[in-house]
Amino acid sequence: MEPPKPPHRVSSYQRLKVKLHRPPQENPVPKDWHRPSNLEELIHHALKGGARAFLLAYGVRAGVNFCLYLLRVMRKKAPIANILAASFKNLDALRFGAMFGSFALLWKSVNNGMRLYRGKEDRLNGFVGGAAAGLAILFEKPNRRVDIAQQLLVRAVQAIYNAGKARDIFYFKNGDSLLFGLTCAQILYAYTMQPQTLPPDFYVFMVKAARVPESLLRLNAKNIRKIPFEAGEALHAIKRHRPTQHAIDVVSKLSSLPVVTPCEAVHPWMDSCNSTAIERFSLVFKSMMPVYGTLHFVPLLLLRTKSVLESPVKMLSRTAINTIKSGAFLASFVSIYQAQVCVHRKLVDMGITSMNSKYFHFCYGFVCAYTSIFIEDKKRRSELALYVLPKAIQSLYLIAYQHRLIFKLKHFEVLMSSAAMAVIMSFYQDEPDVLSNFVRKIMVQFFGKN
Repeated sequence: MEPPKPPHRVSSYQRLKVKLHRPPQENPVPKDWHRPSNLEELIHHALKGGARAFLLAYGVRAGVNFCLYLLRVMRKKAPIANILAASFKNLDALRFGAMFGSFALLWKSVNNGMRLYRGKEDRLNGFVGGAAAGLAILFEKPNRRVDIAQQLLVRAVQAIYNAGKARDIFYFKNGDSLLFGLTCAQILYAYTMQPQTLPPDFYVFMVKAARVPESLLRLNAKNIRKIPFEAGEALHAIKRHRPTQHAIDVVSKLSSLPVVTPCEAVHPWMDSCNSTAIERFSLVFKSMMPVYGTLHFVPLLLLRTKSVLESPVKMLSRTAINTIKSGAFLASFVSIYQAQVCVHRKLVDMGITSMNSKYFHFCYGFVCAYTSIFIEDKKRRSELALYVLPKAIQSLYLIAYQHRLIFKLKHFEVLMSSAAMAVIMSFYQDEPDVLSNFVRKIMVQFFGKN
């Protein structure tokens, strides 16, 4: 007798394929969707949904602010007396809540209003409702709108890709990891050669995470561009970072235009390249664990409270493991990138190569990103790829603008937001399975079904 086969887990793509082969139904509306039948019900429904989304979004943002401020208090970088004001009276939290609340209000109003007016429940209602609701981005600061609009755009593209994948139109194995590798290649190139094309806060984060001081990065970029060092410039740069005597001896003998900036000018506080890679891994892992812990545990406790109460050990242990994986991923990312930089310099020292192209950093970025991303949980890989993709696109866009290959369009981020949300909400209306689990859960938690 054959042993029973294990239950087969049905993917979202397989579920969608089944739906695509069903005969079309008239007004196929899920049973749990509330459908206002008149104007009064519509207004009440939209206001209630908008208020709920505002409170939930404000609470999440304020909660994250509270945890991050608490970390600063523990590190003695901020006074405990200001924690409530900094967390719950924070203008960013209010803007975030207002954006979500107004989005829910607009989408529910337009979507249900079109259904009542047209007498139809179809994709068009979600498309127009999403386009109108996309204007809610105006509640955010102008410099934040670009980041948000970019994220919405890549989510829309992801939904289109998933819809095509479900219809067997196109599919790439490990496409999320490949996308992450390519986007990080562009980002690491910009980090080294064109830092002004990256978002300022993101670049500051990269400098802190990579543990290479900005002055030494500029020194390396100058060398790659074949710009001679001024007398004593390199020595002055490393002396600000606790150099070893060996580093001082090597850098003091540098010519004004060396083939490469030596390892002693990249990590002057430590002579051994292997020890430097280990140090980077350890420091990045320890520094990022509190941050990743906040990002993993706060949404779990606020958005999945019922699951935590039902299975606390399972949910908390799984989240703890995912937090460790995230820390190990970023630590590996940084140490592998650093190791490649050091290997190149060793090859130059050995006389094997004399090349020092700026595009090496593009390759370094791809290798470290594509190898380290597999440490992360499979479900988070596409989320990470979609997080960094807009930053890579922005960098490419600004570089192209520098070369006058493209032009700027005023308020483009608002148009991009509306277009992206039109696509996302049309899929949410008719084919929610093509949206990522992350996006779909946010939609259900913050905006409900309609």
